[in-house]
Amino acid sequence: MTLDTAHNIAGHQMEAPVSQHHVLLGFLRQLRYVVACIVVGIFFIYLAGKVIPSPNMDGTRVLAAGPAISLVAELVMLGGLVAAIVIGTLLTWPDAPHAGLFIASVGLIFLACHWGPITLLLALHHTNRVEAYRTLALQNIFWIFYILIGEVLSRGIYELIGSRNWPLYLGLPWPIRPHGTNADVATADYPSFADVLVDNIPNRPFGRRMAQNLLAFITTLFVAAIILFLLLKSQQPGQAIFACSLTFAAAAFVSSTVAPQADAWVIWITPPVLAAIGGFMAPHVAQPYPAHSGLFLMRTLPVYYSSAGLAGAIFGYYAALRMHFRRFMEATDSNPSA
Repeated sequence: MTLDTAHNIAGHQMEAPVSQHHVLLGFLRQLRYVVACIVVGIFFIYLAGKVIPSPNMDGTRVLAAGPAISLVAELVMLGGLVAAIVIGTLLTWPDAPHAGLFIASVGLIFLACHWGPITLLLALHHTNRVEAYRTLALQNIFWIFYILIGEVLSRGIYELIGSRNWPLYLGLPWPIRPHGTNADVATADYPSFADVLVDNIPNRPFGRRMAQNLLAFITTLFVAAIILFLLLKSQQPGQAIFACSLTFAAAAFVSSTVAPQADAWVIWITPPVLAAIGGFMAPHVAQPYPAHSGLFLMRTLPVYYSSAGLAGAIFGYYAALRMHFRRFMEATDSNPSA
């Protein structure tokens, strides 16, 4: 054994504990998300059980109305959203600003599974499908409001207790200082919610902002409709969760890349909007056989769109965020004089 070999072996032995330490920290960081999702999921099931009758007791009414069954149920579910976001943010602190909203959306999947598929509703309303679909479409008004409240809470809570260095926890450089300037922020106009982190983000022209939001909204709906057509082939809860989460992850990734200056909330509301569109279109599509929707968009309840769909959208949005920063850094490294 040479002297160099001995030095290399010694070096590897010294680095091993450090590597194991980082692996352990990474495991614990991911474990927090699992624990947070389970805690919030159990919380939502308990909360809904107190204000919304069990599907076994009154399946038609519950599946059709969901939280919109009464004002009390709506207020309690909105209060539950506040608690879920706070719990998710605290358990995942100091991760990204929408970590709490992501935890809340995944926790809501537990409640969706508890309510079951759309099949029971369609079977009980086989003589009045138009009214059933219309009720489901209108239910999405609640879910849109629910998501917008969640976005506002995410911004407010994270600004109070969050860390301005959250991109570092995602493996991204922050702040980015372009060569030849004194800027504290990346020159690229992304992400739009960076004003949560710093105070000197330049204001975007109103017209350009509206154009970017409209482009992101239409792109997300278009991409999501195509992917749902390919994936949502049955009315089973597992199929709905898989299809909605993967669909809106891909759609949000595409729209965030195409329209990087769009506001995040524009992407967040697309799942219930698409579900509402499906509710109004479904009565005009014949059922292939009883208790099964002929329109692929209505093969699941709106709650699956607003839980698995929203979780997927957040995941896809942050995936685009990572790709954006990586491209920016690679471009900066390849052109130091820029």
